[in-house]
Amino acid sequence: MKPLSEIPRPAGSLLAHSLRFFKNTMQLYADVFRECGDIFAMRIPGLGEWVYLCSPDLVQAMLAAPPGVLAGGDIEGFSLVHLLGGGATSHLDGPAHRERREVLCPHLSAQTSLRHVDEARRIAERKVAEWPLGKPFPLVRELQRISLETLVEVLFGGAGPERLKKLADLYQDFSFNGLRKPVSVHPSLQIDLGPWSPWGQVKKRQREILAALSREIDARLATAEADGLIPALDQARLADGSRLSRETILAELLDLLFQGHEMTGDSMTWTLSELLTHPEALARLRQELDSVVGGEDLRSSHLPQLPYLEAVVYEGLRRRPTNMYTSLRKVKQPFELGGYLLPEGTLVAVCYPALSVREDLFPNPERFDPDRFYGKTLPPEVWSPFGTGQHTCTGRDLALVVSKVVLATVVRRAELKVAQEEI
Repeated sequence: MKPLSEIPRPAGSLLAHSLRFFKNTMQLYADVFRECGDIFAMRIPGLGEWVYLCSPDLVQAMLAAPPGVLAGGDIEGFSLVHLLGGGATSHLDGPAHRERREVLCPHLSAQTSLRHVDEARRIAERKVAEWPLGKPFPLVRELQRISLETLVEVLFGGAGPERLKKLADLYQDFSFNGLRKPVSVHPSLQIDLGPWSPWGQVKKRQREILAALSREIDARLATAEADGLIPALDQARLADGSRLSRETILAELLDLLFQGHEMTGDSMTWTLSELLTHPEALARLRQELDSVVGGEDLRSSHLPQLPYLEAVVYEGLRRRPTNMYTSLRKVKQPFELGGYLLPEGTLVAVCYPALSVREDLFPNPERFDPDRFYGKTLPPEVWSPFGTGQHTCTGRDLALVVSKVVLATVVRRAELKVAQEEI
């Protein structure tokens, strides 16, 4: 059995890898897989050193490991837990994780998510109607905003349009001018020198969004016969009989907003880009929508009758994985994997960009081909962009419903063309 130090590593300097990571993460991992093979190790500043798995057999072995050997949940130095708040489901593992999922999942399930089809469609139709005619605009920002407003509506519905807009504006400011700042991921830069210092500005935005979310929680709980996720979190009882603290509820909501809006918006943007450069796929999707929906508004009852739309969403996720680290694990006990002994503390991740370009799994992988998923279900060790097992993303079903509704609405309501070549 070989030691960790003998796992293949890509040629080149740490600086070169870092620059490629931030320029085109997907391409970097695909290239390293072709250079190193089914397992490799690599270090990225700010993210640490990880071991990446690029074959179904290795992924299956990782997923089959007992929780006491490989653990999920919060990985110190990786998440933004210091800004999103500790205690959210994605930061937990073991019994605490399962207990919290039992509270969250019924309110984010496929059946529950279908109840929000009308909201997602109305928000998408309103935003599409505002898009400029004949002028280029940043599609990714628009689709991220649609995702964000839909999430805010799902979580805080009944607050009224002005309050919902203000809440979405506050979170968007926190996301773009807080979470994305280099100071947020590098502890050495996190020095509060007052409200006008970089870290002071990030903390100010954090306090503002937390205060706004807390006010909306109070308003939601004060409503007679309130239902939904927020009342469920407030009424939940843990195994020891205790209730969730306000800080924990806030952390859950922030985590859903963080994981939900940006990656869903990014995925829809890439998928639309693929459709615009593959007119045969776009024409087939429009034909399916015309046949099933016709001149009506898209409704929840239509979605099960749109298998090509679903295949388009799945193929878009394969072509451009937006979440590279869903299946991240940390070694708790020495663990043999692929002929190597991984010591305690090693970080292990499924490398979806590598899996997505394997010729043996996806022939001609550079081609956008929704038929790969048309009427098919692939095993989780081959394709599982939302993670698998007990750590599957809790918002998976909602993200898929929103993606289908928004993509269908854009395709039906707008004629777009790519204004900028991919960088």
